Amino acid sequence: MSTVYVRYLLPALVVAACAVLALVARRRRGHRRAVEEHSSRIVDATHPPAPTDPASEVAWRQLHGAVLDDWIAAHEDLLDRASADDFSDAQAALDRSDEAAAEHLDIAVAAHPNPRRRAELSALRAAARSTLVALTQGDYERARRHHLVYCDYRNLWQEYAAPGDHAGDS
Repeated sequence: MSTVYVRYLLPALVVAACAVLALVARRRRGHRRAVEEHSSRIVDATHPPAPTDPASEVAWRQLHGAVLDDWIAAHEDLLDRASADDFSDAQAALDRSDEAAAEHLDIAVAAHPNPRRRAELSALRAAARSTLVALTQGDYERARRHHLVYCDYRNLWQEYAAPGDHAGDS
């Protein structure tokens, strides 16, 4: 009986162990390759965007600046009203914010000629919406964190859009 084990089972175990080792090695190589590809994409993405024409940014500000300023004021008004009601009507505030943004804000953000500003404005909108979503879920700590991010992007935008500084940087 022991010769059967040695004759058939031992070689089968050796083959199975080799197959497992080969699969593990292949998976590790694939993971390393994926990490290297992802790293190279990150490095490629970190190159600064080409500078935008200051005149196009001024034109964007003239066309769309009021939309953004009105949306910021409306969002903060919604937060003030929701805060006065102890956030009992946060879902309605979220719906009103989405309605206000859907019409013109998304178009204005997408039309910005500077990719960096476009990303900052998108982050501003996302942080504002995330704040309201967290409030509707009753997660006030998460809402506070999202609101702080919103405030950072809002302040960044207000510094950029200060009178006399419409040319911006790239």
